[in-house]
Amino acid sequence: MTTNRQELQELVRQQLGGTATPMAAQLALDAVLRGIRCGLLEDGVVKLARFGTFQVKTRAPRRLLLPGTQQTIQLPERKVVTFTSR
Repeated sequence: MTTNRQELQELVRQQLGGTATPMAAQLALDAVLRGIRCGLLEDGVVKLARFGTFQVKTRAPRRLLLPGTQQTIQLPERKVVTFTSR
């Protein structure tokens, strides 16, 4: 399983035939991630055919109980990115 950016970059380099430079793989990966980010900022949804959908969702505010002090704090509403595979 790929867990970080460097491993993703190496995977991209291998998919480009293994002859691509690490810099070329980094540029390709950056372009894809930038495209996803821009799409999420503009539309809130990015659908990639035969892969899945990235979507911005709003999480409702909620209360959080601090275990040591038993105090409750209010966490504000926030936006998160979700992914569902096709």
